[in-house]
Amino acid sequence: MALSDHELRSQADAPASAESAPRVARPVDTAALREAALADLDTQLMLQARSGDRSAAAALIRRNSGRVARYITRLIGPCPAVEDFTQDVFVQVLSKAADYQPTAKFTTWLYRIATNLVLSDRRSLAHRRRSGAGELPDVPDTAQPGPDSQVSLDELRERVARAIQSLPPQQCAAVTLFEYENLTYQQIAAVLDLTEEGVRALLARARARLRTSLNGLL
Repeated sequence: MALSDHELRSQADAPASAESAPRVARPVDTAALREAALADLDTQLMLQARSGDRSAAAALIRRNSGRVARYITRLIGPCPAVEDFTQDVFVQVLSKAADYQPTAKFTTWLYRIATNLVLSDRRSLAHRRRSGAGELPDVPDTAQPGPDSQVSLDELRERVARAIQSLPPQQCAAVTLFEYENLTYQQIAAVLDLTEEGVRALLARARARLRTSLNGLL
């Protein structure tokens, strides 16, 4: 993932400078969002689960447990707590089923529950301290590639992952949702309870931190 090359997908999406004309917020078409959500299979399953359909709830978990586990792993790194967090996410999904409204895709709501759970839980912070996720190992000289170049590439990926995990929690979540989960600014805003401009600013700060921590790597 060459963050410095594509500037978190596109520099064109970077926040406007102070000299730029103020942007006018576009109204959200809630009817269109609801229509799109209702066309989503997971949303339909969630609505059925909300009505007490256990088979729909089971199907929802089967379809999304892998997604949630991968997302949580990217936030805190591989550890035994990932499985616990994943189970807790779906416990909350089902316990909050009565409150669910299809105003967005189910996965957006699912990411919000997972993000809030992981970033607010002390276990994730304790794991990051134990694993040293905020400390990057010494960087070898990559100017002269040797026979272990493939290992070096794997090492590079690991260091990028650790650098992302070492970001402040909300920045870590924003980068992960944008880069790995391919969510739009609008979807990330819904997950993190921010405006789209807030998401852009958050990603810009994260990008600056990553450039510093990965200096010489990318």
